[in-house]
Amino acid sequence: MPSLRAEFSTRVSEAMRLAEVGEVARAEARPGSRTRASLYPARLEYLYEMAYLRIFVSWEGFLEQVFVRYLCGYTSGVGVAVPATGTSFQSTLANAERAMLGGQQYVLWHNPARVIQRARTCFGSSPIETVIQSNATRLEQLAAVRHRITHAQQDARNKFDSATMMIAGRRYRGSRAGAFLRDEDSSATPAPRWLEQLGREFQGLAAQIA
Repeated sequence: MPSLRAEFSTRVSEAMRLAEVGEVARAEARPGSRTRASLYPARLEYLYEMAYLRIFVSWEGFLEQVFVRYLCGYTSGVGVAVPATGTSFQSTLANAERAMLGGQQYVLWHNPARVIQRARTCFGSSPIETVIQSNATRLEQLAAVRHRITHAQQDARNKFDSATMMIAGRRYRGSRAGAFLRDEDSSATPAPRWLEQLGREFQGLAAQIA
């Protein structure tokens, strides 16, 4: 297995630095300067949302690339995948991708239940299914944060509010994803912002998958 986990971890770190740069620029800007005036809290929240979207997109890409390689019989430091009964490993990455797609143009990776179902179709057992199954509820919450950034419907707001209640123990005014991501996790010392905390969670899950 190529170093997909390390590549993913690097992308997560780069995304988190995007938000960090905004914070540093605001802190170091002179009072009364245009930079200070421009980097007001609501605008900084947009940076946090953009950073989180980049993390989530990278997570989906990581899952797909790992899935395809396990279909080809690749092994990783955490284990191997076993083909489903009556199937065998694919001979090339292109064949594995076609098997994964199952005649569709693309497949989605944000829904844990769909990922588990896809894994069970192709594998008798795999680190992907094991990790996603064990963390399905948390991954649904993380997806709800992503959906709130990209969707304005009431359903997205409601699910985001439920997710932040479970993650942070509170709701955020206006159901603002950026406000949540910029907020601090007071249960840890020193208290990281939630963007950093969730980014680390994604990195940890990736390390268990490949």
